[in-house]
Amino acid sequence: MSLRFKRQKVEVVPWRDFFDEVESVLTTKQKRQVSALLAGTVVAYALRLEHAEAAGIADKIIGAFDPIIQLAQGVSYPVAFLMICGGFLLIMVGQRSKGLSMLKWAAVGYVGMQFAPAIMQILVSVGKAMIAK
Repeated sequence: MSLRFKRQKVEVVPWRDFFDEVESVLTTKQKRQVSALLAGTVVAYALRLEHAEAAGIADKIIGAFDPIIQLAQGVSYPVAFLMICGGFLLIMVGQRSKGLSMLKWAAVGYVGMQFAPAIMQILVSVGKAMIAK
């Protein structure tokens, strides 16, 4: 999937060309105030659109990794099972400390793999909140 950014052509119409044909009751100061207000509104709208597009792209990228996340979570169960079996085998042959350590880290790793996507969602929401401020 490739992203293509398109350039948009924008035509700028000078203020005088637009309003000189129409008789205006606005003073020069009022025209400047209206121009500033319109410019600020356009800039705010454009920035909001850019932010919305960036958020949409980020959500698509995160969604693209869902199969990989599910694969890693699915693989974590058999790996943890093998490590737990290995830990019990080590206990059986007399290496109790190594066996218990293997059991402990297998359990911690499995639980961590199951919670990793939730932790990432929390981090992403914190990042979005920091950007919004």
